[in-house]
Amino acid sequence: MRQTRRDIFAFGAAAIAALASPARLHAAAPDSTEWLRRRLSEAARAGGALRLPAGVLRIRPIAIEAEVTLLGAAAGTVLQAIEPGPLLRAANVPALTLENLRFEGSGARFADPKQGLVALADIPKLAIHGCTIRRSGGRGIDLLRCGGRFAQNIVEDVRDAGYFSLDGLGIDIDNNKVRRCGDNGVQVWTTSAGRYEGSRVRNNEISDIRNLSGGDGAYGNGVSIWGSGFVRVEKNVIRRCAYTAVRNNAGHDVEVVGNDCSGFGERAMYAEFGAKRASFRDNKIDDAGAGIALANAERGTDIGFVIGNRITGLHETHPDEEFGPIMSWLTGIEAESNVEIAGNTVVGGWMGVRCGGYRQNIRVEGNRLVDNDYGVTFQIGEGVGPAVIARNTIIGAKKAAIAAIAGQDILPGDVARPGAAAKYPRLIVEANELG
Repeated sequence: MRQTRRDIFAFGAAAIAALASPARLHAAAPDSTEWLRRRLSEAARAGGALRLPAGVLRIRPIAIEAEVTLLGAAAGTVLQAIEPGPLLRAANVPALTLENLRFEGSGARFADPKQGLVALADIPKLAIHGCTIRRSGGRGIDLLRCGGRFAQNIVEDVRDAGYFSLDGLGIDIDNNKVRRCGDNGVQVWTTSAGRYEGSRVRNNEISDIRNLSGGDGAYGNGVSIWGSGFVRVEKNVIRRCAYTAVRNNAGHDVEVVGNDCSGFGERAMYAEFGAKRASFRDNKIDDAGAGIALANAERGTDIGFVIGNRITGLHETHPDEEFGPIMSWLTGIEAESNVEIAGNTVVGGWMGVRCGGYRQNIRVEGNRLVDNDYGVTFQIGEGVGPAVIARNTIIGAKKAAIAAIAGQDILPGDVARPGAAAKYPRLIVEANELG
């Protein structure tokens, strides 16, 4: 919809002065809530497109109630919150487009920090491009049962998660910058484990994610997945998170591929607590407490692939004073049930690969393990299942190339020696190259 002189005059003299002088934007802009509500209603009746002028529109919470395209000016349009809480809401509309807008919160904490500065629900065709969402006292953007595309946006300086989606309809989360978030960067959750979600988290830069809410891993993650099925986390750059780069809790068929990750207070990547068929391929991990784990087989975590990853720079750290879980610090890769571990490189640390927990059907083949205390370790005891440790290159192992673990104790001796594996039932050790 074309902007008219009458529309501009509706702001009053203070608005005209603000639009003319960028240095006076915040001081001079009036309350534009009612003006924007009228314009949105007109846009909905006249075809659904509203182009906003450059400058600052200070507003109270606005609800969009019909399909609309809301466009900011090339010179910059700021929707600035007058009070804490959600700035823009929309629900039960077939489509919504937001483009080239800056949503600016007040910075004060929301009464409910799980609300988003932008809060959208039940929108199957959502398109958010080129927007900035910042200074939220809750989440940045909060989505419920939405589908579509969230691309080329900036989300920064928010109290809770930068991006949160629950029961999504498949969203392409592409080429965004998510930074300086209080609890998590990107969260893709479903209300039931294994529910098809189908989002793609790719080409994003996610950095400086804290853990303001505490606990032992629910917060402080670059990408957090709970329960979601068929999510792909691909080619993201993830830096400086209090806990992990990617945490898959109970997600099914989640693929984590080609991510470049550095700077984590705990393990860099997890599939845990009922995750099924998790895949970690071709990721680069540096500067973390540990590398990749497929853990909690006793809680249903089962079947996984850890292939072609590069893990370096492991060092023990504790992300906060309340850090809880007992974990294998300085372990490159750890797995428990029905996992293939192949073609990875782990340099340094305590264990290159650990076949731990209940140890069922684990295959460790063709990995390059360099300068670890132990190249590969495997759990022994009642109930353990088959394991194969074959054709790995293990160089510079300080204590043993291959070692057995009973309970929490690493047994003396090197199982890589000829014939040493014979006393361990259901274990095959063959054709490993030692140096």
